[in-house]
Amino acid sequence: MNIMAKKTEAPSLEQSLKRLEEIATLLDRGELSIDEQLKIYEEGMLLAQQCREYLEQAELKVRRLSGEDANAE
Repeated sequence: MNIMAKKTEAPSLEQSLKRLEEIATLLDRGELSIDEQLKIYEEGMLLAQQCREYLEQAELKVRRLSGEDANAE
């Protein structure tokens, strides 16, 4: 059961950022077919969204812990 749980866990922020760097490098090289580029571009967009959501949640948690109102800026 642990093996299955590990397979479905979301990657860590660090893993996602590393993969985004790899994707950017692959796209910059221009060596992939259009289909391959679209596939990894989509992967990159999903990872970027996950990273944004993670960072937004982390910011909210920090604000809550420090006693700041999450709506105040």
